[in-house]
Amino acid sequence: MPYTQNTYFSDPPITFQPQIKINSTTGSEIITTANVKDFARIDTTADDTIIGQMITEARIVAENYISKDIVAKNRTYYLPFADTRIALPFAPVASISSATVDGTAATYTAKGLDNEIIELNELPAKEVKVTYITTGLDDSFLKQALLQMVTTYYDNRSNFVVGVSVNVIPTSVTDLLSSYKTVFI
Repeated sequence: MPYTQNTYFSDPPITFQPQIKINSTTGSEIITTANVKDFARIDTTADDTIIGQMITEARIVAENYISKDIVAKNRTYYLPFADTRIALPFAPVASISSATVDGTAATYTAKGLDNEIIELNELPAKEVKVTYITTGLDDSFLKQALLQMVTTYYDNRSNFVVGVSVNVIPTSVTDLLSSYKTVFI
């Protein structure tokens, strides 16, 4: 049986997919409750907690939409098999902490403008794990997009349930985020 990218040696073949895990969030939100309150002209402190939660929800939805980290994170990327360069999701990458192949430290070369591509010195490789830290993003377009998302959530807060992911991105926000969007996984 030929060894292919998503197949393990078994009969019948077992298919595994790449996986990405957030080990920790190392950065801070790029907008604050005070920013949202100024933007939306909110004078009360009664909703500060829910606004803070909405900031996090909006940022997570935006990160998943653009496939990049807005807030820096420590991540681990797993590939069952690699036979070529590996593009690390949610780049730009600040640093690569480790790369292992089948549980053993691997040598690699970081490539790309933001070290978002690594090339293992020994290919093909199976059971590849790369642990890395993303830089996060911070600019006025992203801040504007998040402010618009949070105020939309706030204006429609009767639909907002704490602990439940919000997955709605207003059209004007998708226009702002589109220039950051990476089709990755």
